[in-house]
Amino acid sequence: MQQRYVVDVAELHRLNELNYAALLPFVPDEPDSDKNEVIIQAGEGLMFVVKRVDNSRYTTDISIEQLKPSWADYLRAKMTVRLYHDVRMAEVLKTQGITKLEVHYRQPNKDMRHRDEKYQANRFLSDWLQLCRKQGRIQPELSESVQKFMPYYFK
Repeated sequence: MQQRYVVDVAELHRLNELNYAALLPFVPDEPDSDKNEVIIQAGEGLMFVVKRVDNSRYTTDISIEQLKPSWADYLRAKMTVRLYHDVRMAEVLKTQGITKLEVHYRQPNKDMRHRDEKYQANRFLSDWLQLCRKQGRIQPELSESVQKFMPYYFK
């Protein structure tokens, strides 16, 4: 008999907090400004656009999309992320056509989702942010309001 999957909430929260800190430099400070997108080049032919989609008092929604018009839509990385400013967390809301990510999926399921699909999507965001930090050709300016929330290893 297969062991039951248990969601590690502490690990998911830790990952969401790290993603929030790493995403902050790509979100403009002023929501009403004309600059609502950032283009990142992370390698030869590997470009992404980060756009602010929605903004409210406690949350900001951003979309991250790979710029490769010659590729089929399903091959390009694409996700929507919500930043929760009150708890300083970022959560992947949509990715690759999945419009609602559940924390846990029963196995087997008709959509063939992994048990920990939500964790994997947030882990992918973390890996993507690490790639951008190490190889990205954009070094966003960090305002003082952003810097005070950044872990020491992100500065």
